Amino acid sequence: MNNNSLKQSLNAIREISSDIYHEYVPVIDDSTDISAFAEAILNYPVVYNEFCNVLVNKLVYQQFEAKTFNNPLRVLDGDRIPLGYAGEEGYVNPAKARGFNVNDFAGLLVKYEADVKIQYQTVNADLQYAVTVSRTQLRKAMTSWGNLEEFITSLSNSLYNGAYIDMFKFTKNIMAGAYKDNKAVIQTVTAVSSEDTAKAFTEKARELFLNFQLPSTAYNAWTKNDGSGRPITTWCNPEDIVIVVRNDVRAKLDVQQLAGAFNIEYADLLGRVITVDNFDVYDDDGVKVFDGSALVGGIFDRSWFRIKTQDMFMENFYNPNNRTMQYFLNVIRMYNFSLFANGVLFATAEPSVATTKIEFQESAPSVAAEGEILLHIKTTPFTANDTITFSSGTVGKATVTKVDNRTVKVTGVASGTSVITATNGTVSGTVTVTVTSA
Repeated sequence: MNNNSLKQSLNAIREISSDIYHEYVPVIDDSTDISAFAEAILNYPVVYNEFCNVLVNKLVYQQFEAKTFNNPLRVLDGDRIPLGYAGEEGYVNPAKARGFNVNDFAGLLVKYEADVKIQYQTVNADLQYAVTVSRTQLRKAMTSWGNLEEFITSLSNSLYNGAYIDMFKFTKNIMAGAYKDNKAVIQTVTAVSSEDTAKAFTEKARELFLNFQLPSTAYNAWTKNDGSGRPITTWCNPEDIVIVVRNDVRAKLDVQQLAGAFNIEYADLLGRVITVDNFDVYDDDGVKVFDGSALVGGIFDRSWFRIKTQDMFMENFYNPNNRTMQYFLNVIRMYNFSLFANGVLFATAEPSVATTKIEFQESAPSVAAEGEILLHIKTTPFTANDTITFSSGTVGKATVTKVDNRTVKVTGVASGTSVITATNGTVSGTVTVTVTSA
């Protein structure tokens, strides 16, 4: 904002102000001395209050686009939340084919239920950014048009930069949190440190870029987060695919090679490849609470990011006790990721999520002697990935063979019972298997 645009803004405010404001505050032109404007504002309480009421709401807001931190992840924001705090999103899986049978007359009357999936997301950031303006500060600012413009800029920096920097951090935290809790699809990659590893990374991005465009159950996190029913099939358009990487990784990637991987021009690449400084997470006091150095970045359908604004508005009140005006910028937003969209995180190592509870899904399993059954466990949290071991309490009755970290094969030996135990450190779960005669 320069002096001319500041004066235009002040005149625009005057046009929508009260008659009293018109009476005391002059129209500002190139010849207007700021002292005449300042005298009207500072010497008449009614005019002063009216000016302060619109100072941030109008003046600061009009220039915040040009003055605030340019959040590179802002392109991932979605639409607004019209009402309420909770959002329900549905996804209908593609219908499954059935074999045609010319004699299947009964099939005409069968009810074929659509495979509908539901996820719930809620507002999880209700924040307020505050700044206090005193009469003394305003009086000092009104010594010149330049000082007033600088004062308004400082208010803009304080309020809106605080909000936009947090929006940047919270968007990064979506990816960091999904990795830390093992809730997203994760592919391990070699750290990008040379021309060869940079080329390998680009080839992996290229492979996923192509695969994202084809129907698949491999790239959404529905099943990984205990989604019910059969896996969902997802795909996306190439223009909706973005890649997010750390700056140190991006610096080692060949730009032309990367553009070629996406089969797009370099100019378009700039809108598809978004760089960030790191994926570390900090608390409100600036203390690092999660080391995100293993997380390199990711490739996503834009709709993987469920970032929505419910409200962003200003409030203010005058405090006569110390003659200050308090301004509050309120920002109410939702930061989540979708289980209904393709998204893969690149990391140099898998996260470690500890098990706090183990339960067998079968309540009263039985198996014949010399027969086999599969037993399945469920962990809390569901995405825990530490190693589970299985054992049989009475190997003369039944033996066990681990299939994977969630499944064990039980082989009947002789009639009777055996307690099957799934263990991880100090956490365990048990179920009693009855072995019947062969």
